[in-house]
Amino acid sequence: MMKASSGRLSQFYLLNSVESLSKHLVETELFSKASLYDFIGKYNMFVILPAFGSGEICVSAVNNRFTIVSKSKTVICTDKETVYQHLMRHEITQKYYVIKPLKMSRRYAQGHCRYLVTAHRKSASHAWTIRSYTEKMNTTNGRGIYRYFRHKIGNLSMLVAEKLGESFPTCHTIVVEIVYDMQMGIWIHDTKLHLPRSKWNQYLTLMTERSLKPFMPHTDLYTEATLHDFLLRYHEIIIKPCNGQSGLGIVQVSVNHDHSYEIHSGIKKKTIGTLEEAYHFIEENHLSERDYIIQQKLPLAMINGCPIDCRVIVQKVDSAWKTTGKIVKIAAEGFIVTNAAQGLVSLKDAIQYSNMRFRSIESLEAKIDEICIVAAGRLEENKTGIKIIGFDIGMTKRGGIGIIEGNGAPDLSMFHKLEDKKMYTAIKNIERGFFNAS
Repeated sequence: MMKASSGRLSQFYLLNSVESLSKHLVETELFSKASLYDFIGKYNMFVILPAFGSGEICVSAVNNRFTIVSKSKTVICTDKETVYQHLMRHEITQKYYVIKPLKMSRRYAQGHCRYLVTAHRKSASHAWTIRSYTEKMNTTNGRGIYRYFRHKIGNLSMLVAEKLGESFPTCHTIVVEIVYDMQMGIWIHDTKLHLPRSKWNQYLTLMTERSLKPFMPHTDLYTEATLHDFLLRYHEIIIKPCNGQSGLGIVQVSVNHDHSYEIHSGIKKKTIGTLEEAYHFIEENHLSERDYIIQQKLPLAMINGCPIDCRVIVQKVDSAWKTTGKIVKIAAEGFIVTNAAQGLVSLKDAIQYSNMRFRSIESLEAKIDEICIVAAGRLEENKTGIKIIGFDIGMTKRGGIGIIEGNGAPDLSMFHKLEDKKMYTAIKNIERGFFNAS
């Protein structure tokens, strides 16, 4: 038996104990050969999901033919034993999965809509609020009937967050996937806990601070619908794994002058003719089974055509947050992120050698300090006990500033690479508690 945890089955049991929620839940069982055969006998369509993490396997039955659709392939089987064998050999990669019916005929079905509703709270002692309604797929009439259902799905998602939040006090962001239709059916298809390290949780946490909002690039959960909307609005966007690090899994998508789409990851570029083709290419080639955010791309300043950003270390010193280190990273040629850095320079040198329009180094540095200290205070409220945060701060060629992300376990090795080790030594001394306030 799987022990009670943050997995999908445990969340289902918690929600099923609330009468007002149980009527919106669909039957959910631990995946096994017996439960698979049972669902084949009862439902025309069902999904299999890992107990932890993302990834959806859809199975549908028409005229004794079974279609299995996963992220990158479609397979046809002629009997239930073949279905089970294919799943075990090619799809099931984790120890535990759950199985549940799908309350819609297919992803393109008319009259069915799927929204990701995000509930967030500042801390365990604060009330939940609905912070985002994210359409999952572009549907013909989805946005029209959404206005009618918005209040209902918002209230339902609040109840979900309140119940799950009782059992998971360190979780302050919960995403509820809602399926609804024109027959007034509203179903809780899935629930996701975004813990403090999630970039989606971090974004929502920082957005609760009014003074930080101007420095936060527009961000949402990545879906087919948000890819369309963000590219229409910004023409250049970034896709990031919610729990990624070191720049791994980041994809940039740009709209070309001929309305084709350039997909850039690492040093590889691919041009795709249509948005639908681009979406499927990204799904099949760049996204692993994780949750992702989509973000407005900051027009970063450059040195010799390579983007730059500033890593800022903020540490807790005598109960107050202070900036203790800054270094500017220069992306390697052909890369979109600075994690693959070809060089490290001081902020003063970066301003001098970049294409940034002249700005006082003193005023820029003071503003960066102010932003990072405020941001650290908000992240600390969301996750108590943190003592060090590394912020990546984007700077535009016009001298604008944007918070790219924060990291509660920053890599300090780049500071050690500097010829002058004073900054690195000071950061490490504070980390070890050797700092003398006097």
